[in-house]
Amino acid sequence: MPIVYIDAPPGLPQRKKNTMMKSVTDAVEEAYRIGDTLVFIREHQIHNVSLNGVPQSENPKIKETLNRIQE
Repeated sequence: MPIVYIDAPPGLPQRKKNTMMKSVTDAVEEAYRIGDTLVFIREHQIHNVSLNGVPQSENPKIKETLNRIQE
């Protein structure tokens, strides 16, 4: 049974999460043909994540992306 973990910021609407999980499952199934793929989305607040020591809450690209995906 393949297991996939996706670490992402919160804010993606559930319908888009469902689409992403289906797409990931389809890709894993195509590659492995095992079935029963588990997909976990672990959401992390952007102020609790840093890149090169800079909190992602201060990253303009992340802010822009989060605004766009909430539409």
